[in-house]
Amino acid sequence: MATILLIEDDEAVRVTFEIILASDGHDVVVAEDGNAGLKIAGSQRFDLVITDIIMPERDGVEVINALRKAQADLPVIAVSGGGRSSSMDYLGIAKMLGAAAVLAKPIGSTELLAAVKEALPTS
Repeated sequence: MATILLIEDDEAVRVTFEIILASDGHDVVVAEDGNAGLKIAGSQRFDLVITDIIMPERDGVEVINALRKAQADLPVIAVSGGGRSSSMDYLGIAKMLGAAAVLAKPIGSTELLAAVKEALPTS
């Protein structure tokens, strides 16, 4: 299947997503924040990145911007549970920046896997 970079600061969400994705046959590499995620993204090739938007250090919008500059064709799925304002504000910005999909938390396994399938390039 695909090699996916999962960037998520909430440990419970990160572990849950990792289990769902791995159970679907994907290789998953995890990062606990945007800085760590970008460092990992620069060191190996991924088929897809899933990033949270609201994170300490470097948020998901910054991650998407950096990924677009480095690998314009790398599909990204943005997820958010909100923050200081509506999660849809952040997700709308992520979509404008080129995210293949945006998902508002809570996210079920069916919804996550459908977004992954849709975002992955067909080969």
